Amino acid sequence: MYPLPMFLTPLLLLVAAQPTATEAQLAAIEARSQGKLGAAVVTAQGAHYLHRDGKFSLQSVMKLMVAMAAVEQVDRGQWRLDQSFEFKRSDLSLSHQPITQRLGRRASIQITLDECIELMVTESCSGAAEFIIRRLGGPQAVNAFLVKHDIQGMRIDRQERDLQTQIGGITWRPEFVDEDVIEAAYAAVSEADKDAAYARYLADPRDTTTPAAMAKLLQKLLKGQLFSPKSTRYLLGVMERTATGQDRLRAGVPKGWTLGHKTGTSSTHRGVAGATNDVGIARNKAGEWVILVALLRESTLAPRDRDRILADVARAGFPARR
Repeated sequence: MYPLPMFLTPLLLLVAAQPTATEAQLAAIEARSQGKLGAAVVTAQGAHYLHRDGKFSLQSVMKLMVAMAAVEQVDRGQWRLDQSFEFKRSDLSLSHQPITQRLGRRASIQITLDECIELMVTESCSGAAEFIIRRLGGPQAVNAFLVKHDIQGMRIDRQERDLQTQIGGITWRPEFVDEDVIEAAYAAVSEADKDAAYARYLADPRDTTTPAAMAKLLQKLLKGQLFSPKSTRYLLGVMERTATGQDRLRAGVPKGWTLGHKTGTSSTHRGVAGATNDVGIARNKAGEWVILVALLRESTLAPRDRDRILADVARAGFPARR
């Protein structure tokens, strides 16, 4: 084989670097986002990325990884989906946690692993997710799951209670399970300290993923490379019952397709939303599939408009149906 003429080498590199039509569309969506958009659209025909290896805050998308680590314990025979745990009032976290409705005024309740997974994925329950993280052995156990399955570029470092309080400029204390107590603590933080805390969050490499890592993990799930066939069907079914983010990816998936997904959303500070996310797997009865990853960081759009950006990412995965 003869070497290429020198003048052809830069030309070939330029051709190789040209974005695909889908990637150009994703870039156009980002231009409207008033932020930075990390995206992936993967089908059996190919993969398309925007900011493929950029770091984006996971927020509650991490609850899907927690569910995965728990399902692996079921496959290993360490846990059962119908296994019951005692959930105490001290196990409560902060932010959105529908498990409080079950707990009511009681000191504790019995809850199964299946119920915890359902709550953390479909309703994004922080209390259920943290409860399972602690029983797994902490965030490091979730990271061990990711490492085992060769997912590079994704990391889980903190429980929700630690992440969210640090974003707000305070440090988690057990008494913060009382909403009035934590709100008073937030109110006592100076504006300068709030600004500094949010800036640290935006620059923090912890609890982040790249679009490529997320797409790879979802594809492994879809192809049955993470769990047994039974457990794969189980988790995909849970994801398809997700109730959050109806105006995000789901709004851009055409009729005849089913979407299993997980959302994540940060707080907004001075008009800047650190993270507005949705990731998932769309499937139809013909056996076709599309992996969709939409991670929007530091956008100044209104919530409804941020949701539309993510819906447009989903539409990019179905060019023949637009």
